[in-house]
Parts: sequence; C-alpha cells; structure tokens
Amino acid sequence: MAGSRPGAVVTAVCWVAALTACAVVTWTAGRRPVLVVAALGAVALAGALVARWPPPGVPVPAAVGPVGAAALLVGAALRGSPEDAVRGVWVVALVLLEVLPRRAGGLALGAAAALHPVALLFAPLLRARAALTAAATAAALCFLLRLRYGFTGPGPLGPYGPSAPLFALRLVVAAAVAVLALRRARALAADGQPLLAVGVVGCATVAAAPVAGPADLGWLLLAATGRLGRRPEDRALWPVVAVTAALLPATLFDPGVEPVSSRLLRETPVLLALAAATALPFRRRTDPRWRLHRAPGPPPPRRTGPLGRPGPPRLPLLPARLRPVSRPNPVLELLLIQVGYGVYTYIRNAAPDRVADATDHARRLYRLEQALHLDIEPALNGWALRAGDWVRDLAQEYYRVLHVTVPLAVLLWLYVRHPARYRTARTVLFAATGLALLGFWGYPLAPPRLVPGTGLHEEPGGIPGESPLGALTALTNQYAAMPSLHIGWAAWCALVVVGTARTPWVRAVAVLYPVTTFLVVVATANHWVLDAVGGVAVLLAGCLVAFLLTGRLPTDRDPAAPPGPPAPERVTRPAAPAVRRSPPE
Repeated sequence: MAGSRPGAVVTAVCWVAALTACAVVTWTAGRRPVLVVAALGAVALAGALVARWPPPGVPVPAAVGPVGAAALLVGAALRGSPEDAVRGVWVVALVLLEVLPRRAGGLALGAAAALHPVALLFAPLLRARAALTAAATAAALCFLLRLRYGFTGPGPLGPYGPSAPLFALRLVVAAAVAVLALRRARALAADGQPLLAVGVVGCATVAAAPVAGPADLGWLLLAATGRLGRRPEDRALWPVVAVTAALLPATLFDPGVEPVSSRLLRETPVLLALAAATALPFRRRTDPRWRLHRAPGPPPPRRTGPLGRPGPPRLPLLPARLRPVSRPNPVLELLLIQVGYGVYTYIRNAAPDRVADATDHARRLYRLEQALHLDIEPALNGWALRAGDWVRDLAQEYYRVLHVTVPLAVLLWLYVRHPARYRTARTVLFAATGLALLGFWGYPLAPPRLVPGTGLHEEPGGIPGESPLGALTALTNQYAAMPSLHIGWAAWCALVVVGTARTPWVRAVAVLYPVTTFLVVVATANHWVLDAVGGVAVLLAGCLVAFLLTGRLPTDRDPAAPPGPPAPERVTRPAAPAVRRSPPE
C-alpha cells in the first residue's frame, strides 16, 4: 500500500488541476454555469474512461486521462468557441464510453453522432444490433434538435455543393481512408490497444468530415499512444508530433518567412499527423521492438568543491534514462526548436507593453549606469551616427539577421560533429531563454532609442517613439529589453564553441562574436549596458539549470556514450531440408 501512495497523490493532483483549468477557462469565456458543468462532465467522463482502460506502457496511467481531456478542452476553447470545444470533448467521451466497455448498446454512439454525424463511422466496430441502435438514436436526436433549435451550419454535403467534382473526389478519398482506418482499428483492438484503435478511426472521421474544429483533433491524442521508431531516440517523435498538432495553434509552426510558405507550413503538420495516424504501421505488442528502451546516459563527471569535497550526492535530479548523450531524432529537434521559438515569440510579444513603466525603468537604469561609470552608450551611439550610412545599415543587418542564424548554425554544428554535447548545450539555451521571458514579463524596459532626453537615436535626428528598424518592430515588443537575449545567445555561442572547438582561430572568432554583438546593440541604441549583464546572467542561470538536471555543463568533455540496448532478435524461419536428386541413369 505504501508504494501506491505517491501514484495516488499524483493522480489526485492531476484530477484537481485538470478540472480547475477547465472550469476557469469555460467560465472566463462565457460565464455560463451550464457550460461549465458540461465541460467538467465531459472531462470527467473521458478521463475516467482512459484511466480505466489505459494505454499499455504508460508509467502513470490514472493521470493520463484527466490531463489529456483537460488539455484538449482548454486548447480547443482558446483556439475556437467554448461551445464547440465542449461539444468536441463530449463526442470523444461518448465514443469512448461506447467502444471501450462495449455495454452502452449503441446509445452513447448515437448521442455522439447527434453532436457530430461523422461519429457513425465507429459503428462497424460494434455489433450489428448496437450499430443499428446507434443509427436510430442519432436520427431521432437530430430530428428533435432540429425541431427545438433549428438547423444551422453547412449543408449535409459540406461547403462544396452537391454537384461539385471536388466533393466527389473528397468523398472517394474519405471512403478509402475510412476503410483503411477501420481495418487497422480492428487489428489494433484485438492486439490490446483499444485507445489507439479509437484514435485511428477518429482521425479518419476528421478526414471525412467537411468541417472540422480544434476539438476534433483530440483523436490525435488517442492516436499518440501508438509506438513507432527503430531507435529509442525516434520513439518520442510520433507522440510529440501528434500532441503538438492537436493542442497548439498552427501559427507556432510558421517560421514567418513569407506568406506562401507560411500558409503551407501552418497547415502541413496537422494534415501530416492525420495522414500518419490513419496510415502508419503502429507496432503490435508482440513486436520485439515494442519493449525498445533508451540506454541510460553515462554518469556525469565527478566534481569537487573548493575545499576538495565531492559535490552534492543528490545531483543530478533526472534519472539516467532521461540523461542520454546520443544524437536525437532530427525531425523532433526541428519541431521542438520551431515550436519553442514560436512560444518564445508569442510570450515576448504578449508581455505587458507598459510604456510609462518601461520608460521610468530605463531612466532609473541609466542613472545607475552613470553612478557606476558604465554609461558608454552616448559615445558608441554618437560614433555610429557620425560614421556614415553604410555603418548603420551594416549594424542593423547584423542586429536582425545574426541573432537567430548564428545560434541555429552552432546547434547544427553540434548535432553533426559533436552529438554528445548537443543535448546539454540545447538545454542551456532553452533554459536561458525561458528565464529571460520572466524578465520581459515582470520588468518592462525601454531601449535607449525610445527614451526621450537621452540623446540616443538609431537614425540621425530620429524621434523617440517612431518605428525603428522598419516594419520589423511591428512584430516585436519594443519594451522587452531586459535581459538582452542578443547578448545571451551570443555568449552561449561563444561558450559552446570555445569549450568544443580545438582550432585557435575558431575560438578567437567565437570570443569576438559576443563582443561585436555588444558593440552593435549599444551603438544602435537597442540595449543598455546592463541589459548585456542581464543576458549573461540568464545564460549562467541556464547553465545552472542544466547542471541540476543532468550534472553536465557545456564545457565538459564529450562523454563516452554507453552501449545501446541489444538489438531485438529476428525471427528466422528454419531452412527447408535439401532435396537430393539422383543422377540420371
């Protein structure tokens, strides 16, 4: 009993947090008690069903259900209307109630089909009598709802019209996807993976439906329980892709290059995830690769304190299996980097744009620099304004372009040439960026060019408050200057390259990069000197976070990767006995 107590506490905390989040989001959206009760009922039913029939191999099965259902409802409510979000979660819950215990007799599926008619695609998974009951129940409920509330929404043939060739093509594709999904769902259900079977058919319903909302992507959360990958490093790719496509807005997949590619990159991840859920060959439980686990990472280097004593015995905090040093999956890394940068941009731009507070903080910071004799901004800015247009144009391009491209190039270099250092360096970079967001949110600070009376401008005769750097500032929060991530990311590049490279001139260039960045951001009046100090501080804090979690630093030597798990045994068929032929007489 004592061993199950921590799991029960985790489950209870997850239930309370999930229901509280759903109540807060739905109440804030509409302030209607009926909607809040409906949301809590849908999340409670879906969470209880998933906890009762958990996916195989999940460490904390009882906590997966409420967290997943609440995340689906909250994400759909934030991206659309709360009514559609609650209706979508109820469809998922009713289908699970019908398919998992197989005791509803078709009534639950009929109710789900009344809310979303494409849910009748689950009928072939039931017995014949239950399927007929579901169809009759759906027809009766739809008739009653139409009499009571009237019919709203697109026609039964969708927005394409009854005679459009595009509708005919869509119908053929939807039928093919449905047949493929149902065949695979039957096999997966027989293999003991009912949640995955429901998720595969649910993804087919999204492909078959003429109109789909954010909550309809909740089937991807069930399909995320499938296992793929030949390497342990590839095992997390499919769950992460499915969860991000189902819960996060499409704008986070957009790198913002130009309109055409942005439109394609916004929609492609969701479409690819749906296609993968209905077509990828998920592993069966009898497959030897089903039990594929990642080899534990090597022990971190032993460190001693200033008095020669060993370091804290409880570090690192993460277990060995969560501290690998092998090369991760490249697609997963690109996805995490893009989504992470999208979240960083969203939070940075959503930070409070308090102009008066930001300007007041900047004046106080400048007075502190003057007291410490660090106020070199007027000298550098005056030199840049007198040097000529080509110097200002070069500095502006340096400020805009290299800020992102150089860290990405360093990450690519580590991934290809020094994979054992890649994970530690990436953890430091992400931790430092996350800590910087706290500074943007809690301490708005105006850059020198936006503070009247300092005499610091980006252009000769520039007016504080005008749009600097062209249209670029329309996409950023101009009052998020502390700490300076231009300096933090540049110092991260220097720290990683100096600790990894062996060529002297490469190290010299790496050291000059943050120095040049500091001169550029101060000369263009985009940052104060103490902003650069804040950037270095968040970098050191990121190193501390990585050390606490993994016991490693970016300057450590390349650890020797431990031997990987043994390859699964291949089932070979016995060779047929050789048939001797008598020579011809």
